[in-house]
Amino acid sequence: MSYFLGLDPGYARLGYGVIAASGTALQYVTHGVIETSPEQKDGERLVTLDASLTELLSLYPIEGATIEQIFLKKNLTTGIKVSQARGVVLLGLARKKINCSEVSPTALKKMLTGSGTAGKKQMQEMIRRMLKLDSIPSPDDAADALALAIAAFLAGKRR
Repeated sequence: MSYFLGLDPGYARLGYGVIAASGTALQYVTHGVIETSPEQKDGERLVTLDASLTELLSLYPIEGATIEQIFLKKNLTTGIKVSQARGVVLLGLARKKINCSEVSPTALKKMLTGSGTAGKKQMQEMIRRMLKLDSIPSPDDAADALALAIAAFLAGKRR
């Protein structure tokens, strides 16, 4: 069994999803969010992300990971903080020597649904179907991370 991790980077909430694969059969393992408190200083929030990610990585023998690319659209301050969180994630994966790919939101949508303009509900339904879940996963950050875990599996098949 091979394990794959998807990460939706965030400063306040970092979404994660873990799936397992045996051949081409995908199996849901876990998903959730790592949250930091706005009362924490910036560095403390990054330490929280690092410690929680390190703990998550110790639970599963992750073979590959995918992280969503970020785009700085409006709020540069928020974008910088998300970039810092993303750096913590990339460092944590590199420490464990986990191969990590990156994917844009549009490419992820196209990969899973066939359309780069798929809506959130369409993506969530596709994740539900692919992982044979009874309901749509939530919260959104974690659901996105499960989609990224599927992308990690697909990237691993291409290597």
